[in-house]
Amino acid sequence: MLKQVGNEYMIIPVSNTNVNFSKIFNTNEVGAFIYKNLKNHSKDEVLELLKNEYDAPLDVLKKDLDEFINELRIRGIYSD
Repeated sequence: MLKQVGNEYMIIPVSNTNVNFSKIFNTNEVGAFIYKNLKNHSKDEVLELLKNEYDAPLDVLKKDLDEFINELRIRGIYSD
């Protein structure tokens, strides 16, 4: 579940109506953009969407995407 609080976003892992508060993940607009798009797109497609949305070098976007996905995996929020 993704919730916006002011300028920040919280990704809240929910399973079977239970919320795991220890794994809540705070992120910014870019992280929220990635999280929303990972639901319906492959990693490569999300990278392309990032490239179209944000004015940043492709290698920086790829590194940031990889780090963000890795953090989601560590927290048990995302798996391929």
